[in-house]
Amino acid sequence: MPPYSTPVSSSSIGQHANLDMTSNKSISEPIVQVICAWPVSGQYGFGARILYYTLVATCVLARKTEWLRHACLTAALLLPSVAAIHAIVLAAVHVDTAVDLDIYGAFQICSIGALTAPLTVWNSKTYFINYFHGSGRNILFLWTFLLLAGLISLTVESIRIESQSCPFDSGGAPIDYSSLASCDPNCVYGSNGPSSPIRRGPTNEPFIILAPNRLTIGTVALLAAGSSIPPLLFQIYSWHKTLEDNWKRRFAPGEVEGVGSNTINSPVTYGIKQGARYHLGRILIPFFYSIIVILLVLGEVNFWSRQVSYQTEPISSIGQWANIAGTALVLLGSVYYKKQPQDTEELQDMNSNRVQSSMKVAA
Repeated sequence: MPPYSTPVSSSSIGQHANLDMTSNKSISEPIVQVICAWPVSGQYGFGARILYYTLVATCVLARKTEWLRHACLTAALLLPSVAAIHAIVLAAVHVDTAVDLDIYGAFQICSIGALTAPLTVWNSKTYFINYFHGSGRNILFLWTFLLLAGLISLTVESIRIESQSCPFDSGGAPIDYSSLASCDPNCVYGSNGPSSPIRRGPTNEPFIILAPNRLTIGTVALLAAGSSIPPLLFQIYSWHKTLEDNWKRRFAPGEVEGVGSNTINSPVTYGIKQGARYHLGRILIPFFYSIIVILLVLGEVNFWSRQVSYQTEPISSIGQWANIAGTALVLLGSVYYKKQPQDTEELQDMNSNRVQSSMKVAA
């Protein structure tokens, strides 16, 4: 493995003052924060992230194109679900002596999905009618619950992570790899080093790196806790809506909103709801989409830092561009099936004409 080397930034250096009681002088000892970590897995590499961002943007911007919406929506919901399950596993198999940097990847995917999906469903009539008032309500409810559990797990896992203090060398020079390795002699590959059930074989080799400073682990804990609020509110709203509709179907069938329709019995109530939705949308939509863009930029800046990008899989690897190629093939298949019904109708018309012609010849 190539040695880890990076210039020491001022944000990762602290000043540790020891008071000399004899001479009554303060002696400053500069220290740097390091962690023993496993690198980011290939499933959160640059290719996988670009694919996810593209799918989310397509679901939001091309939501009225049915064939494209269904194809992208499946993948856009699947990736955060896997990341949420991964986050739960990371919290369940916590290792005290090492950090799994996959918490950054799981947080990036889960937070963007948790903020985008409820807002898009609430704001878009296409998603709100087809998915929230249809059979997709239960799927959205379970999906947001899974993301909520994943974000809470990331919050707990980030809080439990602690960095170590490591002093400069005797000459006061920036720490190189040899001096960095001496900070934690237990951060080694093998039976004497840290071990995780989800890191086996070559992926179980940890490295000592400087603690990430562009998006610190403590900041991830705060952002994960904040990102869990929208899915929690969506859960409460969905549960309330389900109970309300069930009560109306049982005791007041005439007041139930029609599936696939956005009209209700009272025009006054409908006008109030539409007015509230319009004014809230003008405030909430720019606010939440701004937060999503900020999280995306902060996350990408952190992913390209020397600490987090160390030993990650490059975009040229098959594990990165294979997902993009596979999704492109799925979209091509969707285009084919979109045209298939028209071809079937044309074939049926041709067969019908042939039958009629043969009947006339026989007559």
